[in-house]
Amino acid sequence: MSRAAGVSRDSLNIDVYHKGVFSPNPLVYFHPDKVPIMGLDVRNMDFKKFKTYLQKLINNRCRDMYYCLKNRSLVDGLRELRDEDDYVRFLDAGFDDDDNQISIYIDDHHEPLLDWIEEEKAEEWDSGTETYEDDVDSVLSDDLSVDHEADDEGHSMA
Repeated sequence: MSRAAGVSRDSLNIDVYHKGVFSPNPLVYFHPDKVPIMGLDVRNMDFKKFKTYLQKLINNRCRDMYYCLKNRSLVDGLRELRDEDDYVRFLDAGFDDDDNQISIYIDDHHEPLLDWIEEEKAEEWDSGTETYEDDVDSVLSDDLSVDHEADDEGHSMA
């Protein structure tokens, strides 16, 4: 299914980033592999089925999963994806606009990402310097590319 066709409320286009390493201050995900999923039908998929699908797709367990809100830096947009409630919020964020696009990050190293984010925001507040929203060079978004080896074509699930 092409991106143009993936605009129904039933399917999502998801970029899955895995095998990377998170690093704090500023929060960055280094050297990930990227697996694009085009038009994943989520109508009858609960959190458990979704997690099982991802585990099979990347051939690895998904211990710590996160998604990032669109057009936000990791510090401002990263959210946990650990249960059914988080999954509902993830779907809402994915269907927030017409492209039905969202990114997932898998942390294989069980890093304290939310603590790192709190510390980074506290340091930013204490220093009184410009925020990441004002610093264009530090903002990560879905529109920026990530250096990685060439990917095979996207995976889909009807």
